[in-house]
Amino acid sequence: MNAHSLDFKINACSEEDIRSHLSSCNRQFSPPLSDRVDIGEYSRKIRLNAFTFEAWNNESLVGIVAAYIDTRDHSCFITNASVLAKFSGQGVAATLLAACLAHARAADIETASLEVSKDSRPAIRLYEKFGFQVVGHRPGFLQMRCKQLKLQDVSCNKESDQ
Repeated sequence: MNAHSLDFKINACSEEDIRSHLSSCNRQFSPPLSDRVDIGEYSRKIRLNAFTFEAWNNESLVGIVAAYIDTRDHSCFITNASVLAKFSGQGVAATLLAACLAHARAADIETASLEVSKDSRPAIRLYEKFGFQVVGHRPGFLQMRCKQLKLQDVSCNKESDQ
């Protein structure tokens, strides 16, 4: 199975789909997501406030990138990027991130930012391939930003995935 055999959608998942997916990916985060947030509340916040870029295998949500897009401020904050372990390394995260950034560019967003665990080397490499640079840090995490989205031709490298 690879990214080409999945269905990609935008804003199609329910709060329960998000909760179930994040619970399944919980231990892949460093530290585990449940150590930082209440997964149920976080899922609700994502469904109510974020754009979701989703990968589906039949009825199962296998990957999601969730982003808060502020058209007034011309900014985007990627709050989550996760792929079930079974689908990792198949280009799913890169495809979802490319869709997110393309959507942001179409909305005249100039800057995208995110926070990632300093220990998550595959995710950091993926973000760097998309033009993100480290702009700050807090204990255990790097803050990354990608500026001038409108000028970039963002393409995904299917060889790299988180």
